[in-house]
Amino acid sequence: MKTNFRLSSKMHLFIIISTALIVIGLLVGIVCQCVANGFFNYGEDYSNYKSITVTYENTDFSGNEEVPVEIIKSYCDDAFSKTGVSSYEFAEGETTTGGTVTYKFAYSTDNGKLEDAKRAINEKLAEFVKDDTAKIFNSAIATSAETLLGGGKTVAMAAIAISVAIVFHFIYFVIRYKLTMALGAILADLHNLGLFIALMALTRIPVGSSIATFAVITVLLTVIGTCFLFDRMRKNFKDEELKKLTAFEIVDKTADESFVINTVMPACLATVSVIAFVLLSISSLSPLAIISPVLCSFIGFISCAYGTSFFVPSVYARFKLLGDGFKKKSRSKTAKSTQK
Repeated sequence: MKTNFRLSSKMHLFIIISTALIVIGLLVGIVCQCVANGFFNYGEDYSNYKSITVTYENTDFSGNEEVPVEIIKSYCDDAFSKTGVSSYEFAEGETTTGGTVTYKFAYSTDNGKLEDAKRAINEKLAEFVKDDTAKIFNSAIATSAETLLGGGKTVAMAAIAISVAIVFHFIYFVIRYKLTMALGAILADLHNLGLFIALMALTRIPVGSSIATFAVITVLLTVIGTCFLFDRMRKNFKDEELKKLTAFEIVDKTADESFVINTVMPACLATVSVIAFVLLSISSLSPLAIISPVLCSFIGFISCAYGTSFFVPSVYARFKLLGDGFKKKSRSKTAKSTQK
């Protein structure tokens, strides 16, 4: 399959498309960081939230009555309604001598209102324990908590992996190919990663720890794709039968020859990654745990396929032109100095 599309003449078009997507994505992320729940649409272990937890103790094991959790919930619902706050998740838990009831709130919820709600809940709980001591419900207290962004270690390890991959990618290309190709490889890494991040912020796909993994996968797919692209390009530039073609024509020919592998390969690897995440997430019974990596994988595939197959070849054609011009100037200077 060939694109028959003169990529080298469309550099400005691809630069405009990439710049627009990245800038808009970053702006959306920054705005959401300031007024919403964060740069990305965080979910699961990456979720920022505030919570109120009611902990109760059950010390009377002689009766058969159950702890009146419904009473606790009614107190909480009444307090939240009066203070004007709304929870988005409710969970019950057990301890060795009792249990817990936890309500989660959006990170932007007013702290003062949560404190008022907590105070009202504790007052009602104190009245209940005092007036209804026959119940096995012994005591309870409401506490509030404010979480920090989760997955910090995952992000740090992903950043290290990405940095190491980009550095070795550049060094390998300088040694094996040439400086202009190494610069093209670095551009591909930064462009595809930036596009992935911008699209994740722009589309507001719910993300968990899988986003860090797919950011690394995006860079690794870019490394593999550029190896295929520039290896083929080096062979074409050395091919005696292609000496009559311009640098732009050779770049276009190489992009055509590499198009299939640089679109099918990331699609296949992305599919494998999705299957692995889905299998690991089945036990969690959480739709988000399955949907999030699938969408992250799709965004990573789009970033790699577009960046490696279209953006990079169009820009490298100019790199090649500038590199050849620099070589000619260097040779002319050397020749003049030799004549002198």
